[in-house]
Amino acid sequence: MMKKILLIGKKSTLSKIYVKKSRIKNFDIFSHRDFKNINYSKYSHLINFSFSPKLMSLPYRKEIDIDKKLAIKAKENNIIYIFLSTRYVYSKLNTIPVSETIKKLKPENNYGKNKLKIEKHLKKNLKKNLLILRLGTFLFLKLSSKGKLFSEKMLYSLHQKKLIFFDFKNNIYKDFITDDHFVENLDYLIEKKITGLYNLSSGIPIFPKDIATNVIKTFNKGKIIFENKNRKAYSFLMSNKKIINKTGIILNKKKILDFCREMGKKLKYE
Repeated sequence: MMKKILLIGKKSTLSKIYVKKSRIKNFDIFSHRDFKNINYSKYSHLINFSFSPKLMSLPYRKEIDIDKKLAIKAKENNIIYIFLSTRYVYSKLNTIPVSETIKKLKPENNYGKNKLKIEKHLKKNLKKNLLILRLGTFLFLKLSSKGKLFSEKMLYSLHQKKLIFFDFKNNIYKDFITDDHFVENLDYLIEKKITGLYNLSSGIPIFPKDIATNVIKTFNKGKIIFENKNRKAYSFLMSNKKIINKTGIILNKKKILDFCREMGKKLKYE
């Protein structure tokens, strides 16, 4: 029987999604503040969902790097460490679709720079006991007035104002994944004890207008407005061939747009 899974980050949106939707129920969840009080010998895997908000926008500081502290415990107890990284470790200078094998990474913001720095530290210290997932643009149902993620901003604006504002041009496309796809892949990778570096994405260019249109279709009201304020925004796509070769799990455009219509239905009752 497989040991338990250790989840760090009680308040994290992604941890709540994973706890709710995962097939694996043999886990414990703790706040990152409790990391000194955990009996790590009970666990086969550690997934850290926690990340200092300061490292989202400010330069790296090792004293607030939660992964650095947890990695020490993982190494001492021979635990497979799962690090949730981001597509922001890449940049618009990279040829799309961007593969994990690319050598020259030049993140354009501090979030991407900090995630890449942590990736490198974990690789150096954990060697083969490490799984890194670079995530595409995440779709999930959550209403938050303070949310900064694509889904949060889109759904809150639609729910409250019956409008969806995009601060970039309408010809920019993104690489979306659904929360179901994220959970299904993570479950498989844990159960098969797979490690390494993978892009977790759909690998499909989809315009945000298509996402918003399908949410509005079942929400039954709403308007989309594009305002070209964010001059730094650009189209982006990751190659997902490597992870598909491991898991065989494919996310197509139909599944993504079906997921959006389902979000629109549920949004009516929020």
